[in-house]
Amino acid sequence: MSYVCIECGSEFEYADVVKNRLQCVACREKRSNIWYKRRPQSLPKMILAR
Repeated sequence: MSYVCIECGSEFEYADVVKNRLQCVACREKRSNIWYKRRPQSLPKMILAR
């Protein structure tokens, strides 16, 4: 699963984000709230309803 920086839009794998201690290598911003998960296109969304 890849993560995207909301400051600059760079994409990193989770292992890279943890290795750099939540710091974006591209824009040098270091905060834990600048990352969001990017879902792979091949993974379909499943909605469960009653």
